[in-house]
Amino acid sequence: MLMYDVYHRDYKKGQTDKIAILVERRRDPRRQNGLKWARGMFGKRIADVHSIFVMPREEDFKIG
Repeated sequence: MLMYDVYHRDYKKGQTDKIAILVERRRDPRRQNGLKWARGMFGKRIADVHSIFVMPREEDFKIG
């Protein structure tokens, strides 16, 4: 499993906000990458879709 932090950069205010945590399985049947998923999920709530970015978390973990 891979974990990512999803951020939104507000260029007018000059700040970055963490909006979600994405947990991605390696064998995901949807075959979407994290950035495409985040833009599709949060694009309706945020005016500028290109201000969303995804960063991998440092503490990846294994189950099992």
